[in-house]
Amino acid sequence: MDDKLFQMVENMIKDGRIKIIKLEPDGIRLHISTGQENCLVDIEQSHKKLRKLFYQEYNLFLDGKQIQMIIDYLEIHPVTDTTVYQTANRIYNDGNLYAYELERETGKCIVMTETEICIEKISHVFFRHSSDYKNQIEPDWKVDVQDIFPLVHKHFNLKNEKQEKLLILYLVTAFWGLRIAHPLLILTGEKGSSKSTTMRKLERLIDPKKSDLCGLPKGSDGLELRLSNTYFVTLDNLSNINRNVSDTIARAVTGGSVTKRALYHNTKEIVMDIKALVAMNGVSLIAKESDLLDRSLILELDRISSKEIKGEEELWEAFEKDRAKILGCIFLILSEALFDRKETTAKEKIRLADFHIACIKVGRVLHMTESEVSSLLWENQKNVNRQSIDEDIVACCLLELMSHEKEYVNSVTGLLCDLSRIAYQNGIVSSTLPKTPNHLSKRLSKIKSNLQSEYSITYHIANVGAFKEITIRNNEKVCDSCESENHQ
Repeated sequence: MDDKLFQMVENMIKDGRIKIIKLEPDGIRLHISTGQENCLVDIEQSHKKLRKLFYQEYNLFLDGKQIQMIIDYLEIHPVTDTTVYQTANRIYNDGNLYAYELERETGKCIVMTETEICIEKISHVFFRHSSDYKNQIEPDWKVDVQDIFPLVHKHFNLKNEKQEKLLILYLVTAFWGLRIAHPLLILTGEKGSSKSTTMRKLERLIDPKKSDLCGLPKGSDGLELRLSNTYFVTLDNLSNINRNVSDTIARAVTGGSVTKRALYHNTKEIVMDIKALVAMNGVSLIAKESDLLDRSLILELDRISSKEIKGEEELWEAFEKDRAKILGCIFLILSEALFDRKETTAKEKIRLADFHIACIKVGRVLHMTESEVSSLLWENQKNVNRQSIDEDIVACCLLELMSHEKEYVNSVTGLLCDLSRIAYQNGIVSSTLPKTPNHLSKRLSKIKSNLQSEYSITYHIANVGAFKEITIRNNEKVCDSCESENHQ
C-alpha cells in the first residue's frame, strides 16, 4: 500500500496537481490544485488539503498515518519547479511590475508596467487569501482622472475641500502596495457622521471582504493574524486601545514581524510578517500614544443632516453605481504616478517619507503642486502634534508652566513638583502624572518632538552633581506672515 501511495503522489506531481515550490520570502511550500481551487500551504500543515485531493482524484479516504507518511515523503522530495515565486496580499509591486488581483478563482489581475496597463494573469506571483476575501469588480476605464474630485465629494462627507484632497491622496496611494509604509488612517467625527459607512466604502474600494466591519480582536494573536493575512485592516467603532495594541499597530504601519511557538512543538517557531494598511474610527481620537499618532492620518467627518440622510439601499445603490468609475480614476492615476521617475523637490518630509513622495507623484497627475501636497501633509502633522499634546497631561501642564516663562531651570524632581501644583490648580487628578523623576523624563521624551514642532519648546537634561538638571526654553515661534514680512 505504501508503494501505491508514493506512486499516486508522483503521478500527481507529474500532472501538476501537486507542486513543491520555493517562495520568496516564505521558503518551501506545497501548491495543490484540485481543478476547482488552487491553494498554497506549508507542507507540515497540508493534512486536510491532501486528504481532500486523494478523495477527489482516487475516491480514497486516507487515515492520519497515511497522510503523515505522504507529508514525510514530500518534505524530503526536491523542489519540482526551479522558479522562485513571490507572494502578496491583494497587491504585488516590485517597482517594475504592478499587479492588483481582481478574482481569486481565475487569478485575473490588473497588471501595469511602464508601457501598458492590462487585465491578465501573472504566473510568478501567488496571492494569499484571507477567509473573508472577496473579488473586486473591474474598473470603468472611460473616465478622466479629474473625475475623482467630484466623485469623492459626492460619496464622502468630509469637513472641507482640503480633507477631501487628503483622502484622495491616501486612497490612490493605498493601491501602491506594501512597497511603501502607509499611515494609520483615523476617521473621527461626532455620532451620525457616517464613520462606519465611510470605512465600508473604503474597504470596498481597496480590499473587498465577504464579512462586515469588525472591531478589535480579543487577544494580541487575533490582531497579529489579521494584520498578517489581510492587505487593508479595518477596526470599527473603537473607544480606546491599550498600549500593546498601539505598539502592534505602529509596528504594522512601518513593517515588522512576530514570532510564536508552533503548536505541538517545543522548539519550532512560526514567524509572521505584519505589515498592512490599517484604518480605525471612533467618536473621539482612539490613538493616544505619540509614537502611533506620529504615523497617523486624521480625517474629520461632518455630521449628516436629517435632510441628507439616505436609506441603506439607496445609499449603496448610488455608491455601487460609481464604484467602477472611482476605481477607474484610481488605476489611471496610479499608472502614471507609479512610474514617475522625476525627482521631488520637497526639502522637508513627514516621518513616512516614502508616503510623502508617493503623494507628491499622485498630486502631479492631478495637477497639484508639490507645495500644495506638502502643505496638506504638514497640516495633518500639525493636527497630529496638537492631538498628541492634548492627550498628554504632562504636556498640558508644561505648556501652562511655560506660558509666561522664557527659560525654566530646575531639577527634574523640582519640575515634577511644579507640574503637580499646576495640575492641582487646574483640577487635574494628580494620579495621572508620573510618580517619579525617571518616569517624568520618559514621558517628556515621548512628546519632545511634538512640543518642539508645534510650540518651539525645547528642553535639555544634564547630570549636575547628585541630581539631574532640566533646562526648558520657550523659543517663540515667528508666525508665517511676520516671517514673510521680514524676508521682504
